[in-house]
Amino acid sequence: MKTKTCLYLAVLLLTLSCQEFLNIKPYGKTIPKTAEEFSALIHKHLNDIENGSDRALVGNASRWISLDTGCGNDFENCLTSGGARLPIYMGDVIGGSQDIYSNLYQAIRDCNIVLNEMEEKGSLLSDKLRATAHALRGVAYFQLLRMFCEAPEAGNFDQQNGLSLILSFDMEARTLRSSLQQSIDQIEDDFRKSLSYQLEDPVFLFTQDVVKGYMARLYFWTEAWEQVLPLAQELLKKYPLLEGEAYEKMMTTAFDRTGNQLLKSYSAISSSNRNDLNSFNSSLSKRPVSRRFLDSFSAEEKNNDIRYKLWVNPQRQAIKSFFCGMRTAEFKLIEAECLYHLQRPEAALQSINELRAKRIGSYTPLTEAELPPPADTEIIRTDASERELSPLMALILRERRKELFLEGDRFFEQKRNGSPEYWTAHNGLKYTNRKFMYTFPIPIQDIETVKGLQQNPGYKDLISY
Repeated sequence: MKTKTCLYLAVLLLTLSCQEFLNIKPYGKTIPKTAEEFSALIHKHLNDIENGSDRALVGNASRWISLDTGCGNDFENCLTSGGARLPIYMGDVIGGSQDIYSNLYQAIRDCNIVLNEMEEKGSLLSDKLRATAHALRGVAYFQLLRMFCEAPEAGNFDQQNGLSLILSFDMEARTLRSSLQQSIDQIEDDFRKSLSYQLEDPVFLFTQDVVKGYMARLYFWTEAWEQVLPLAQELLKKYPLLEGEAYEKMMTTAFDRTGNQLLKSYSAISSSNRNDLNSFNSSLSKRPVSRRFLDSFSAEEKNNDIRYKLWVNPQRQAIKSFFCGMRTAEFKLIEAECLYHLQRPEAALQSINELRAKRIGSYTPLTEAELPPPADTEIIRTDASERELSPLMALILRERRKELFLEGDRFFEQKRNGSPEYWTAHNGLKYTNRKFMYTFPIPIQDIETVKGLQQNPGYKDLISY
């Protein structure tokens, strides 16, 4: 078998720059004046989320199928059939990251216009727009942080590269990368400012609870365990876990937001997004779910765990409806992991047992003494604190993998837990996912345009400048 050692770098196409993201005035040449005019900038992004065309802020099936099949190990990439055009490994996904980078900075640009140019203040609409603009800008920077910055290293945030922070509508904006800590602080500041408006209008999607959910995600990603725990528990109290028929209905409803889902793409039903979902489900059926994922369910769980029935059919085809958004189970998993890292193993095990009891019929709670060691086939070998996986931590990560299957989570779980290297075979070639590939490259033209802007490690010798 030949070894493929270089990327198929469609990265060479990464030619969009921050200048181009900002060098677009809405409505041709005119800055809006009234709050009603500014609202068009915000509602454009909200509408994209609701109709499923947004790939960057919340994500859609197109984005998830790319991340979950090309950047995770839940599918057998070497067994793809029927000519389905699915990515084989991370190198196939990296080239497309230019669009995500561009789309996120375009959203940031529109938020900056609202926050800096809208003079109207104090009206109901202007307050809603500012709350949403802060939320959207925070979410955009959070997504950029996860994809274009290296995984956080506790105690080293001031030395790690962050993002180019652009906080005004400046046609000539050029910024070097901030530190990771500065980027984190900016995202947190946006979320806090959004929360200060106490937005509850569901038309604007990013209500207080959704923003609290994103703040919890930020704290979780940056290992701020003590800060994220009360937020996760607050949301769990307000939106309890579902089970049985209620859970099944929620997870098999493709469009309407239901159950304890706080945010959901595709909630505006149309023939277009129906066709999109059907098309992606058809493509996904050509790639078998991996034995590694199936074996994360024990023999007994394959009979009693409702997720096994809902996620995969006997032909090893994924049948789960794509979910792109935010729902309560994520915060139960966050709670369990936080308790573990805060040296409260009994409480962590109780938390994960509570989740399992909602998914497994006739469930008997696990005790710490009977937990098996991490599976030999598991590629994640260390936790977010770079410690070797304990049986309890392995259980928590295993439950996260099962619960959030096909929700765009697996790649980021691998990244924050050691960024493991592994390979897959396809058509007689060996494709290796390298550690540096978990952090996507900054587009070439940004590096060329902004003097001193640092590229992410690993790409210098792969990209021609």
